[in-house]
Amino acid sequence: MSYSSAEVSLAESNIVEQLMGIYRLMSDEMRELNTMIRETDLTQSLLVEKRYDKVRKLKNDIETASMSLMEYFIKVSEYISSRELYVMVIDETMRIAEDLEAAAYRIFLVNKLGSKIPDKIYVIISEVSKKIMSLIDLLSDMIRNVDNNKVIKEMFSEAVKIEDSIDELYREGGLECLKISGDFVGASILKEALDKLEDSADIAKRVATYIWFLSSFK
Repeated sequence: MSYSSAEVSLAESNIVEQLMGIYRLMSDEMRELNTMIRETDLTQSLLVEKRYDKVRKLKNDIETASMSLMEYFIKVSEYISSRELYVMVIDETMRIAEDLEAAAYRIFLVNKLGSKIPDKIYVIISEVSKKIMSLIDLLSDMIRNVDNNKVIKEMFSEAVKIEDSIDELYREGGLECLKISGDFVGASILKEALDKLEDSADIAKRVATYIWFLSSFK
């Protein structure tokens, strides 16, 4: 059965609009995580706990919105030739939100132990988080411009550069965690937080790749 270009265009426009809404929520989640990291440096345990609760709520909101989008997508998927790519974008987007929340939880645990994050590791975690914020904003822009392949290609190149810089910081942070592992009770938890942040950046790069493919097929 064939479908008109208008039907396909409407379905894809609705998917893109809902994805943009999800990425607005993820930007909020990342902002809360960045604020939480700053508050951790001030050893404000109550503030950190409240901030973590906000991160967790936003993660749940993203999952709810993503499932709603998936339900809509199932209804219109027969219109869409690139359906597999859209499914991967939605699924991986949820994974980013989950990894960010998992990182926030581990930072919350370190704070709960009454420990101040060592300065070098704090700087690295802060910088990684800021770069992930840039990556998320870039994904949002890619979704918004998915019909413009030239712009998408440039944005994809920028996403790769950001993710590469996060990898460098991650390796540096891993070494710093190893150095303090015998002296700092939260060292292994901080390493896990870094792992989750780096995982989220890896997934974000994959999402950028899928969006580039989507744009190329239009």
